[in-house]
Amino acid sequence: MIVQAQKTSRRGSGGFSSESFSAKGDHRLFPQADFEKAHFDDFFRLFPAFPLRKAIRDSDVLDLGSGYGGKTVEYRSRCEARRVCGVEPFESMIERSRSYAEAQGVDQVEFQVCGPRDIPYPDESFDIVLSHDVLEHVEDPRVSVGEIRRVLRPGGLSVNVFPVYFGAMSHHLDYVANLPALHWLFSPRTLVHAVNEVLKANPQFGTALQPEPLLAFDGSREVLPGLNGLSGIHLQSLFASFERLSMRRIAMGPRGMGLIVNSRLPVQLRDLVTGTVACILRKPE
Repeated sequence: MIVQAQKTSRRGSGGFSSESFSAKGDHRLFPQADFEKAHFDDFFRLFPAFPLRKAIRDSDVLDLGSGYGGKTVEYRSRCEARRVCGVEPFESMIERSRSYAEAQGVDQVEFQVCGPRDIPYPDESFDIVLSHDVLEHVEDPRVSVGEIRRVLRPGGLSVNVFPVYFGAMSHHLDYVANLPALHWLFSPRTLVHAVNEVLKANPQFGTALQPEPLLAFDGSREVLPGLNGLSGIHLQSLFASFERLSMRRIAMGPRGMGLIVNSRLPVQLRDLVTGTVACILRKPE
C-alpha cells in the first residue's frame, strides 16, 4: 500500500529536512522555521475558550520541543512573552534555531540542548511550558511530564497538544504515504520495511532509513520508530499531579477545526477517531 501510494495522490509530501524543502523548490535560508512561523496560529486555535496569548504575555515561557525555532521566536515577538527558552535534543536544530532568532533580530530568546530525560533548567524557572506534538515522541512521557512540573512555578501552566498512538493518522508516516490507519493493519516491522523501500527509491525526501521498532514506554507492544505508544489509557495517570483545566480530544478533520470526540465512548474507540489531544494543566499552588 505504501509503495503503491507513490503513484497516486496519496503520495507523501516528503520529510522536514532541508533536502526535502529544496526538492520542492523552496531554497529559503530557514525553510523549516518559516514553515513553523506560517503555522503559528494553529496551536492557539485548539484552545478557543482559553486566553492563551494573554497568559503568555509578560511570562517566562519554555517551548518544549522547539523544532527549528519558528514558533519559539513568535512567542516572544508576537505574544510578547518576557523570556522564551526553546529546548530540543539535537544540537544541529539548536544551532539552526539560534541562527534564525539572530536573523530575526529578536532578543530574550534562547535555545538549549535537552537530554532525553531532563530539562536543562532549575526548579520553578517558568510560568508556562508549551509543547506542540512533542509528548508522543519523548522517551518516557511520565518522566517528561514530571520534568515539566519541576520547572514550572506554583500555579504555572502546562499547555500540551499531542496525538494518541492509535489515532488513524498518528502513525506519522504521512511523509511517505497519506493513508490512514496503516498501523492498525500492519505491524511496525512490516511498515518500517515498506517505508525504507520508498526512502531508498526517493532520496529527495531527505529522510534517513528508519531503524527497527522499539517497545512502547510502558513495555506493552512494539511501536513505530520515533513514537512512544502514548495512548488514551495513560492520560489520567500521566497528568495526575496537575490540576486539569481543560482536556479536549479533537476528532480528525481540518487543522484545529475537528469535532470534539464523544467522551462517553470507550477509551479505545475514542483513540481511533482522535486527531489530537489539547490540554491545559496547572501546577498546584
